[in-house]
Amino acid sequence: MLSVLKTTITPCVSLVLATLLAMFAGAATASSPFSEDNPNTATPAQVTAAIKDLAEADREALLDFVAGNALFTLYHEAGHMLVSELELPVLGKEEDAADNFAAVSMLQFEDETVNHLLSAAMDGWFLLANKNEIAEADFAGEHSLDIQRGYKVLCLMVGKDAKTFGDLAVELELEADRIESCAQDYADAEYAWAKLLEPHQRADNDPDRKIKVVYGPAPVGMQLLTEDFKTNELMELVAEELDAFYKLPEPVVFRAIRCGEENAFWHPQKREMHLCYERLNQMADLYLRYLKAEQ
Repeated sequence: MLSVLKTTITPCVSLVLATLLAMFAGAATASSPFSEDNPNTATPAQVTAAIKDLAEADREALLDFVAGNALFTLYHEAGHMLVSELELPVLGKEEDAADNFAAVSMLQFEDETVNHLLSAAMDGWFLLANKNEIAEADFAGEHSLDIQRGYKVLCLMVGKDAKTFGDLAVELELEADRIESCAQDYADAEYAWAKLLEPHQRADNDPDRKIKVVYGPAPVGMQLLTEDFKTNELMELVAEELDAFYKLPEPVVFRAIRCGEENAFWHPQKREMHLCYERLNQMADLYLRYLKAEQ
């Protein structure tokens, strides 16, 4: 199944330390659509033009970053789908449970490529935390804060595999006692999802499949990102995995679509997951801002 992923993924490297120290530290100019003085996401045309101007290595790294954040988002929304369709109980915030499902699912591959994509998703939360100001209402929101989500993903990573991710956790200044306790965090998250999903496992000889993948038309100016996303077959990867393991009661659609906002959704009434193309543009913009700050 990993053959659907690009083979040009670079080694697992975190952007976070450099970002926390240097992001928007005056390196970008005010006229740039990727500067701190332009807090809104750049237009698809601006993002595409900037991507085309990058050196090949930076362009591949950006596309990997977008792919990693997209894959995490797909697994996150798949967690919501499973809660809804299988009527699973949730203790605590469902958003946190969905993040746990995404991280645990990606870590189950035990593959360097997927580890790199998960590291990109972790970096995405830290980059968002640096870009977005925290409002008082965020503390009462259904989601944890972006920086908390980043550290939780890191914790699950090192909790699953301290040998692979231990140096990264130290580099990001996760304290030794927290690194040790992350093993229990991972074990709890893995056990909770496995226990809830066990009654819904599909029999090996059951040919019935419920998830359909649909790609809507790409927004103007976003063909580069949407074609790369489609070529990677990330939606197919998640759909095929879930369909292979779990018996869903009704047909479900995974749809990539223009939404009018930088987001992704599970629509229980429609039984559809929507991955917004604008989310891909947002992640590319975020990475371009990182590169601009590093100049």
